[in-house]
Amino acid sequence: MSERDRDWTTHAGKGWRRPAAPRRPDSPILALQRTLGNRATAQLLARKGAGAGKGTFENSVQIGKLGPIEISQSNIDDWISHKASASDLTATTVMGKHSKELQQKADGKTKIDSIQVQRLTGENSWLVVTFRHAVITGYSADPSTKTEQWKATDFDAVHIDRTSIGTSRP
Repeated sequence: MSERDRDWTTHAGKGWRRPAAPRRPDSPILALQRTLGNRATAQLLARKGAGAGKGTFENSVQIGKLGPIEISQSNIDDWISHKASASDLTATTVMGKHSKELQQKADGKTKIDSIQVQRLTGENSWLVVTFRHAVITGYSADPSTKTEQWKATDFDAVHIDRTSIGTSRP
């Protein structure tokens, strides 16, 4: 008799039962979501790994080990919507401690393993667009507005991750 055909509830009056599978504990993320709600969980997860003294932004970029850096303007929407006109990543970011090193990377045309652009897209979802093996070019700083403009070019691949937690609240 195969195991599937066997009656596990009783066996000749001995009261055999199939051993219950050990219950997995709930995910800590799900417990957090139940406690805080979708929006707060998404915001908290966006901060994860930022470390002490580093900000959390709705639109940010991680350039290798630099960042997160706040993005004030970019063409990331063209990449998300798969527009044919998107050939390079162009961004305007807020100047900070990273600016000198970013300029050095642009001047040296250094290949960067990974550039990750993160964007919160709603109260419970976000996108991460990863550009692999990119070169930063065209760096220019505008001290009057405390911003810097640059491009990521000559990358090998682009990968888009979409993450959502639960369903949105009414």
